[in-house]
Amino acid sequence: MTATRRHPKALPYLFLTEMWERFGFYVVQGMLVLFMTKAFGFSDNKSYTILGVFTALAYIAPMLGGFLADRFLGFKTAILWGSFFLILGYALMALHSSGFFYFALATIVVGTGLFKPNISSLLGALYSPSDPNRDSGFTIFYIGINLGILLSGIGSGVIKDHFGWHAGFALASFGLIIGVLAFSAGIKWGEIKYKTFISASENVLLQKKFIFVYCFIAVLLISVLLENSLVGDWLLPMIGIVLLFFVFILSKKQNPEYRKQMYMLNFLIISSVLFWAIYWQMFFSVNLFIDRVVDRTVFGITLPTTAFYSLEGVFVILLGPLFAWSWQTLNQSNHNPSPIVKFVIAIFFIALGFLTLVASTYFFNGTFQVSPLWIMLSYFLITIGEMLLSPIGLAAVTVLSPPHLTGMMMGIWFVALGFGGEFAGWLAKVASIPDVAQNTVTQLTIYRHAFLCYTLIAFGVAIILFIMQWALRKVWE
Repeated sequence: MTATRRHPKALPYLFLTEMWERFGFYVVQGMLVLFMTKAFGFSDNKSYTILGVFTALAYIAPMLGGFLADRFLGFKTAILWGSFFLILGYALMALHSSGFFYFALATIVVGTGLFKPNISSLLGALYSPSDPNRDSGFTIFYIGINLGILLSGIGSGVIKDHFGWHAGFALASFGLIIGVLAFSAGIKWGEIKYKTFISASENVLLQKKFIFVYCFIAVLLISVLLENSLVGDWLLPMIGIVLLFFVFILSKKQNPEYRKQMYMLNFLIISSVLFWAIYWQMFFSVNLFIDRVVDRTVFGITLPTTAFYSLEGVFVILLGPLFAWSWQTLNQSNHNPSPIVKFVIAIFFIALGFLTLVASTYFFNGTFQVSPLWIMLSYFLITIGEMLLSPIGLAAVTVLSPPHLTGMMMGIWFVALGFGGEFAGWLAKVASIPDVAQNTVTQLTIYRHAFLCYTLIAFGVAIILFIMQWALRKVWE
C-alpha cells in the first residue's frame, strides 16, 4: 500500500465501529456488579469474583483472536464474527434471565477476543510503515474509544433507571448493530481493502466453518468456567505464573542487548498488573461505593451510578493532548523521563486517587452520604495515572521488544490488563459489605478500610519500583 497523503478514507468508519464496540462493552462492564448484586441478589464476594474472571478472560481472549485473524480468518472476518457474538451476548443479557447469564458473558468474551485486537490491526495495515499520519490517526482512533466509554456510562445508566436492566443491556446490543453498519459502510465506501496473508490450511478441521463452531464450543467452556468462578479465580493466576516463567526464560535466551531490554519490559508488565488491579476498582468496589453511599444528586438531578465512570473518558480526552505535547517538549530538551519513572509516578497518582476516597469517607452530609466532588477529584488523579502508564507501556513494548517478538509481547501486555482484572476481583473482596452491615455508617467504615488498603498497596509498589529501577540502573551502568 502506498503512503497516504492524509488519513485513509476508512478511518472515520473504523472510528465509529470501535466507538460503538467500546460503548457496548463498557455498558456491561459498568452495570455488571450492580446487576448481580441488585437483580440477582448475589453477595458482594460472589459478584466481585465473577466480574474479576469475566474481566480477565475478556482481555486475555484477544491474544487468541489476533492469532486466528493472522493465520486463518483475516481482519475483516474476525471483526464481523466478533460483532455477531457481541450482539448475541448483549441480547442474551437483555433477557434478564439467570439461565442465560453465564452463557451471555461467555459469548461477550469470545466476541471481544475476535473483535478487539483486529480492529486496531486493520487500521494500522491501512497506513504504510513510513506514513507520518499514522500516530495522529491512532490518536483520533483512541478518542473514539473514550467517546464510547463516555456515552456508555451516561446512556446505560439513564436507560436502565427509566426502563429497567433489560433495556440497558439491549442498548449495548443496539450500539454494536450501529458499529456493524458503520464497518459495512467502510467496506463499501471507505476503501477497507487490506487483505491479510492467510495460510491455506491443509487440515479441513481448520477451515472457517469449523473455526466458527469452535467459537461456540469456547462459549460453552467459558460459561462453565464463569459459573464455577472459584475455579477460574485460581486457575487464571496459575496460568499467569506459567506465562511469567515463559517470558523470563524467553528473555534469558536473547542476546545480551535484547536480554537487558526484555528484563526491563517484563518488570514494567508485572508492575502494570498491580496498577490495573487497583484501577479496575472503579468498576468493582468503587462502583458499589458510589451506588450506596455517594450523594448522586447534582443541581437537582439524580445521576445514575454508571455516569461517574464516564468522568474517566472525559479526563482522557482533555488530558491526552496535554500529555502528548509535554512528552514532545521534554524529549526535545532531553528531559523526558524513562518509562519506568513514568510508571512510578503513575502508580503514585493512583494511590493519591484512592487516598482521596479514603478522605471522602470522613466528610459526609446529614444522611451520611459523600459529596460527588470527591469522586470527580479521585477519578481525575486516577486518569493522570492511566495517561502516565497505558500509552507509555504500549510505546515501551515496541521499543524494548526484539523485532521478532514485538507482536507476542504486545499480546502479553494486554493479557496483563486481564490479570489485573482477576486480581481486582480479589482485592475488591476487602470492600465486601456483608448482609448484616446495611447501616450506612458501617458501610463507610468498611469502604474506608478497603480504600486505605489499596492506597498503601499502590504507595508500596511505587516505592519498591523506584528503588528497583535505581538499583538496576546502577548495575547496568
